[in-house]
Amino acid sequence: MLDWYDAALDAVHGREAVRAVLADEPSPARPVHLLALGKAAEAMLQGAAGAWGAVITRALVVAPKGSEAEVGRLPFPVRRLTGNHPVPGAESLAAGAAMAEFLQRVPPDDALLVLLSGGASSLAEWPQPGVKLADLRELNEHLLAAGLDIRVMNALRGRFSRLKAGGAAGLCRSADVRILFISDVPGDSPASVGSGPFWSPESIDAAMTVPEIGWPELEALLRRLPPPRAAGHRPIHRLVAGNGDARAVVRRAARAEGLDAWDHGLFPASSGLPVARQLVRFLRHAPAGVHVWGGEAPVPLPARSGRGGRAQHLAALLLLLWLSRGFPRPIAVLSAATDGVDGNSGAAGAWFGDGRPKAEVGMRTTLRQALRGADTAVFWEGLGQVVPGRETGTNVMDLLIVQLGPLAAGTARMPVDAAGEAVSPAAGNETSGNPLARQPRRGAGAAAQPSVGGSSARRQPGVQAMALRALQVRDPARKCECVERLLEAWRAGGLAVVPDDPPPTRIEIPGRPERPQLVRPQDLPRRGLHTLRGRQALLHAVTHIEFNAINLALDAVYRFRGLPAEYISDWLQVAAEEARHFQLLAQQLTRTGVAYGDFPAHNGLWEMAVKTDVDPMERMALVPRVLEARGLDVTPGMIQRLQAAGDADSVAVLEVIQREEISHVAIGSHWFRHLAMQRGLDPEQTFLDLLAQHMPGRVRPPFALDARLAAGFSLREMQALEDQAGPG
Repeated sequence: MLDWYDAALDAVHGREAVRAVLADEPSPARPVHLLALGKAAEAMLQGAAGAWGAVITRALVVAPKGSEAEVGRLPFPVRRLTGNHPVPGAESLAAGAAMAEFLQRVPPDDALLVLLSGGASSLAEWPQPGVKLADLRELNEHLLAAGLDIRVMNALRGRFSRLKAGGAAGLCRSADVRILFISDVPGDSPASVGSGPFWSPESIDAAMTVPEIGWPELEALLRRLPPPRAAGHRPIHRLVAGNGDARAVVRRAARAEGLDAWDHGLFPASSGLPVARQLVRFLRHAPAGVHVWGGEAPVPLPARSGRGGRAQHLAALLLLLWLSRGFPRPIAVLSAATDGVDGNSGAAGAWFGDGRPKAEVGMRTTLRQALRGADTAVFWEGLGQVVPGRETGTNVMDLLIVQLGPLAAGTARMPVDAAGEAVSPAAGNETSGNPLARQPRRGAGAAAQPSVGGSSARRQPGVQAMALRALQVRDPARKCECVERLLEAWRAGGLAVVPDDPPPTRIEIPGRPERPQLVRPQDLPRRGLHTLRGRQALLHAVTHIEFNAINLALDAVYRFRGLPAEYISDWLQVAAEEARHFQLLAQQLTRTGVAYGDFPAHNGLWEMAVKTDVDPMERMALVPRVLEARGLDVTPGMIQRLQAAGDADSVAVLEVIQREEISHVAIGSHWFRHLAMQRGLDPEQTFLDLLAQHMPGRVRPPFALDARLAAGFSLREMQALEDQAGPG
């Protein structure tokens, strides 16, 4: 497990991440000024020097104490400053003033390259007028002790600072500003990494309700400060490494050793104890193999805390809960930070397993005392089971790696709570290697049959009711998480078809965020892909389609009853893959400097879902086989245009989606034929009749013949489509 952890750190090292990105981009024809800020600043500087050293004229590096690396002789001058972390101090103020001066001295015709990583919030600070260092320290100490979400913390930090929340961007006159960042926040949002020094908020309404952090003076102080900044120009931000990259390496490494492995995404948004409880509930019955999570489980600190940090605290919680359940099965756990230091412990984390430690008398009492005093480092040091701290050159939040031993045959399942909801702790990324393969769905057949003698199945909502819950979720990230939980619970037999579930009703508006603004298709602006804005608009349009596709798949499960269990398995699998497509595209949008919701979109896919919500045969014919199949036709052209524009990252995402969308259309074709034949109809002629009735003249060439044939279209259907469409 330590080898897997080391391999993950190597994959997200700042030097290699930055070098790889800059090596693919032509260096500017103008002088480049470089600002490196954060825990990975030195490593990222090395990568930039290796790729663009010839055009960099000067560099300022602001990093934590003890992170200095031997870079060797560089062809440009480097000024290094040390900031304070995790609470700002006098050195942070000096670094912030130097950073402001550095930015103001960049000539308008020169370029600025910013290398940003976590920890920047406290390392460099230039407070608002009237804010004293004591105020900054008071704010940060209370924020760290409160265990708040990073977005809430950064919203408050931005009010106190002239550098955060886009303030740094306003100090630089250059028109060519590029930010490469390593993410240490959930969602990889540029607004949160380092408190978003070059990312201005959406609007002056970005301030949140003042949270209770145990500092009575906070609200009065905020009233005296300037309001949140209005939206301003946002330079291009590009993500070069994140927690997902590290998790993927662990999963691949485990599989290379012949082990089953699952990436469950980020921890739930909660503090350590609730997260640990959910993890243990899941792990008691999860399949044997390797399970990986990432993120941060904050630790609310007592008035007097000892040594340790999030990773060691989570490991101690898991050990305590596992002991309390009598060590129900073999387990090994490694919980570690990726920046090399877990809190104030000097170590990166802790591990247990393989009978170490032994469940001795008094062990649980010792653990409770350590947890109560946030003094877990002493406990793990006494056992000799710490993950050594070292310079990692990165910071992508924490990693949790769990290896589970075997369960007795047939006992693995995905537990559900009292409401019937699966309790898998976080969204996963498990996908079939071959999207066209019809994988066996363990437990699906049994799960589709209602329990005869048990009353618990009647009390709990069934799979259709749970699909409706996921369909109604508005937050995209939460919706993706719910879809993964739902699929896992169904496959493991933890959900059933319950005849008592309420019958389906028409859903005019599914769960969706307030943005993007919905407009008519003809009102969408048209932009060429030769500009960044045009490529952003294209990616946003595809991202919106994938979000709608999640709702469509969930609606197919919720709405249409009396179909085989395989039908539910298929559409839950489609929903999970559409969720993964949405996440890939949303991350790519972030890399280009925008977010989902920043452009308008149309609602054509869902409007067709409403029109076909009575007959599943019509739904299968007109949504997967017409609207979604259209994506098979147009995506190759998009890929070619993006390749011509040099956008390799977007091309890679669309290639994955194109391959997997073939299987989604194939599933629609399969169930359309099943329903047509069940009614004694000729599937091919019925499809063409439905097309002529509902969408005359709407399907036009060119058609991606090979992709459509792989997706279940017949040669007769393709010839008929060509004939009815006429000249394209």
